[in-house]
Amino acid sequence: MKTCPVIVIGHVDHGKTSLVRALTGMETDRLPEEKARGLSITPGFAYRQCGDVMVDFIDAPGHEDFVRAMVSGASGARAALLVMSAADGVQAQTLEHLQIVESLGIHEAIVAVTKSDRVPNTEHATREAELRAALSGTRYHDAQIIFCSSTTGQGIGALGDALGHLGLGSTGTEPVSAAFLPVDRVFVAQGRGTVVTGTLRGGSIRVDDALVLASKQRSTTIRGIQVRGQETSQANPGERVALNLRGIAAIEIKPGDIVHAPDTFAPSSQCDVSISLSPSARRPLKHMQQVRVMHGTAHSVASLRLFEGEQLSPGASAFARLRFPAAITNFAGQHAIIRCLSPAETIGGAIILDPFAASNKASKKQRLETLKAAQLGDTRGIAAALAREHMGIARIADICRLARSPAASVREELAAMFIDVTDTLVAESSTVEEVKEAYIARLQSYHATCLLKPLAPRAHMHVPHTAQALIELVEAMLVLEGKLVISGTDVALPTHAPLHYLTVQQQERMACMAAKLKESGLAPPAPDSFITGPDDADLLALLIHEGTAIRLNNVSLRQSLAFHADAIAAAARTLRSAYPGQTAFTTGEARSTLNTTRKFIVPILEYLDLRGTTVRTGDTRYMADV
Repeated sequence: MKTCPVIVIGHVDHGKTSLVRALTGMETDRLPEEKARGLSITPGFAYRQCGDVMVDFIDAPGHEDFVRAMVSGASGARAALLVMSAADGVQAQTLEHLQIVESLGIHEAIVAVTKSDRVPNTEHATREAELRAALSGTRYHDAQIIFCSSTTGQGIGALGDALGHLGLGSTGTEPVSAAFLPVDRVFVAQGRGTVVTGTLRGGSIRVDDALVLASKQRSTTIRGIQVRGQETSQANPGERVALNLRGIAAIEIKPGDIVHAPDTFAPSSQCDVSISLSPSARRPLKHMQQVRVMHGTAHSVASLRLFEGEQLSPGASAFARLRFPAAITNFAGQHAIIRCLSPAETIGGAIILDPFAASNKASKKQRLETLKAAQLGDTRGIAAALAREHMGIARIADICRLARSPAASVREELAAMFIDVTDTLVAESSTVEEVKEAYIARLQSYHATCLLKPLAPRAHMHVPHTAQALIELVEAMLVLEGKLVISGTDVALPTHAPLHYLTVQQQERMACMAAKLKESGLAPPAPDSFITGPDDADLLALLIHEGTAIRLNNVSLRQSLAFHADAIAAAARTLRSAYPGQTAFTTGEARSTLNTTRKFIVPILEYLDLRGTTVRTGDTRYMADV
């Protein structure tokens, strides 16, 4: 059976509680103070089956002092029942409650004109016209109006039927798929322990499911579930639920907390929103103004930072960032109410576009592009805008959050225009091609400027304003395409041939250097004494690149040494002859055998270890099998 949570709203003393009682036979005022004063202070709850729909009524307090409680009760509602007294007509809270439910994204409503038995039928048309005027300009302008009386029963049956039809057609707009429960009550049930109640949003939950208390990031599990006072093994989105939780004390939870599915939501101290200021607001909303934000069953004071301009005029909308003094937990697509701190009045609403708006180096223009795409629900636009914010790459998790879609759907939609950078990152295909071209152009420029250098420093080839992960992808793609050679921390174009650019003098000097290295054997000259000419460093690098020489490092002495390749090969043959099979030898024994010094033997042996020519075990080595 379909469930439809309905928020019952209207001015104080217009008969909301009496109407719910007449519809359901249930009393929603549960506090002694409420019963004594005849005034609802907290949301009350009741239910009735209306045709094929189970309607959960949330009876909201109507007094202006309890707007927070009213907004809390409306969390998760999919339709509204606006109650107006035929005797009193439209009043202040009638209008404020209308504004609030509209700002909360509640699309469907029915109007019940109560106490209709107290006015002559001839005045009904006047009241209806008054109501239509109040509803004009809202999404409820054509809402069904039913005159009724809780005292005589007039119209109660018709109202129940209308609610059934309303609930049957109400789809709600759940932008979140994982279980998300804004807590409105916390208490201890004897023999059971901690119980929390609220209107479940997002996904279904079952007994023994794991949950997280957002405010403390504490894990808990569901011991039991009640829906409308009945034990059940599962609760579904839209239902009023009472959850008996394990492993957490009631004192640790308070109304306004969030209990949610694990690994699905994260607390954040700032969120980006689309904010709309009511046309009836008394004054503009200013950049950096402090406002009260009512979200779910919680409320927080936040600093409002407009992305464009210094103020927002009544009736206008804008993108903004809300910064909170402490982290809160929300989801993309969640509606919130904005209130002025003084005087305390509702001035507008907001839709959360990014609940985890982390600060980055993106410009306001780039961020606005992302928020506009999120507002439109344009998955590709979101991915492209996020990539521009983050140097060419976008996280799948961020796209999913802003697009309000699961990863599988997001990847399917992006497949034609984006490619995977890593398992968690994507980039536009066009961007990847642009970076490839820019990378090759930078490398070509380097080679043209440094003709004799066989390799270019890899770090110098990074395209500006491009993420490291994207650079690494581009390098891997260029290697596979045969357009790039990577050698450790250096790179080169396969077509770059520095030997072709050598002058006769450079060729002669290079041959001289090679001969000197070969002559020195295992005691090569110090680099400072060996490299004396202006081109010697490049010529030595060429000898190493061509395999004639080998560069080794003495780490302890912080020295770079160059050996002739033939000298190293001869050293390996000598050691193999002196220590046949798996005869172990120490560093000192190898030094004596090769008639060299510790300065040279250590890097030589480390090189042979690296090549697999020798095998080190503790303080000894042996020659590996050929």
